[in-house]
Amino acid sequence: MKQNRLRPSPAVRASISGDGLVLLDLEGGLVLSSNSIGARIWQLIEQARTTPEIARQLVEDYDVPLDRARRDVLAFVAALMTRGLVREDAPS
Repeated sequence: MKQNRLRPSPAVRASISGDGLVLLDLEGGLVLSSNSIGARIWQLIEQARTTPEIARQLVEDYDVPLDRARRDVLAFVAALMTRGLVREDAPS
């Protein structure tokens, strides 16, 4: 998994509730929603975590196997990156 820190695009607004996550792309006019696990991943992205750090946190939070957490994080982040909602910062 990549070690670059993830950051939300400045054009994205997020709303997190008990039901999950809603993202609004101000530039593209796109609205996306996700469940509570997607909301947790988004919170960790907002903290500029790496994908391995996010996966390990999901293991702690939800007691899921690390392999599953890795796959889910990579798939979720890839979908966000494809839409320009998240970017990677190169390691310093």
